[in-house]
Amino acid sequence: MDFYFPDRGKAARFISFLENSVPTKMKTSKKLIGTDDKSNVSNYKYTSYVEICPLCKDDLLYLPARTARDHGNISRLVMVKAISNVIHLIDPLSGQIAQLSPESYWRKPLRPVITAARSRMTRFVVLGKEPVVLRRNVSKRSTSRKQRSRLARVTLARENDLGINDQQFEELSHAGYLLKAGDVCVGFDLTETQFVEDEAENMRTSGKLPGVVVIRKLYGGAAKGDASKKRRWKLQRLDTTATESWKSSRAEKKYAEVDDLDEEDFMREVEADRDMRDQINLYKSKLVKRNVKVIESSESLKNKYRKNNISDDNDDDDDQEIRLEELLDGLAMNDSPDVEDILTGDLNKAGLEEGEKAAMDGIHYVGREKSRFVKAKEGAIPQVSFGKEFRS
Repeated sequence: MDFYFPDRGKAARFISFLENSVPTKMKTSKKLIGTDDKSNVSNYKYTSYVEICPLCKDDLLYLPARTARDHGNISRLVMVKAISNVIHLIDPLSGQIAQLSPESYWRKPLRPVITAARSRMTRFVVLGKEPVVLRRNVSKRSTSRKQRSRLARVTLARENDLGINDQQFEELSHAGYLLKAGDVCVGFDLTETQFVEDEAENMRTSGKLPGVVVIRKLYGGAAKGDASKKRRWKLQRLDTTATESWKSSRAEKKYAEVDDLDEEDFMREVEADRDMRDQINLYKSKLVKRNVKVIESSESLKNKYRKNNISDDNDDDDDQEIRLEELLDGLAMNDSPDVEDILTGDLNKAGLEEGEKAAMDGIHYVGREKSRFVKAKEGAIPQVSFGKEFRS
């Protein structure tokens, strides 16, 4: 993808934005276009080559032995938790975290063994779990005590295998504290995957790698296959106009379906990651507005359990779920004010500005700024309006 900036300052700001957002590698070239010997002025063309880190969130990596040892002796099989100016890694089996600097990455670039594509993810049903507490970690510094207590050994089964076979998987998961029996999650099925790297493939075939790596839990309608109608939050979208000219309606329909699937994947990531939605405004959907009293009572009951430290096996403390207090009320823009608010005199609800109510009643009105230039008079002059004429 090429970008052209006629202003060098804008190009520099764009490159600085990329460097602060994702790990990048940059090269700059300088070419003389023309020069004026009399005025000693030269015109140069600057070309910057920027290579962006190709890793994405939820990609599965197999680190080299030296890289894993230098980053807190983390496991070699890690998952990308987030991408910023550094690469945040997490061990999907122990919850240990590490940060890979851009220098370490570009010294020896990594390629994901499994990309976080929709076709590579498999839906699993949780059949049961057993909490696991790690007493000791190898690094003793990258896994907090709270994170060690959140691990669980979960029993999973493919959603497509239910009623067909009895194949089950029992694996450790860093998201085990979020799961309970009956939940649906997505993950990587390593038993039916062939890795590109030979070393990672040998580890997989020898049984030294887990059979399933859990990525995230599915909430609400996404777990039941009908997310659009049962999701209690929504995102505001800008009105856009499609500029592509499609040769056939079939291609346009296919593009719309792919766009809807990409949007659904993004919304699933948002509702399962609290850190990701810190800078995103979520609004109440029609489902919440219709059943707001029932939802508020259930939310207050959950908060009461959390406040009183009442343990409930069927309702674990899920700190990633979207709660009602996070949702905002949508802003409704009306073309005309409400008649009832005008009659009751509530100008704020009616949406009237200062003086509009007086003008509607036929009263002459002078604004605050103009009133400063009105000369003082001995007494007030009453004015009575008859239609559009005023008589004193």
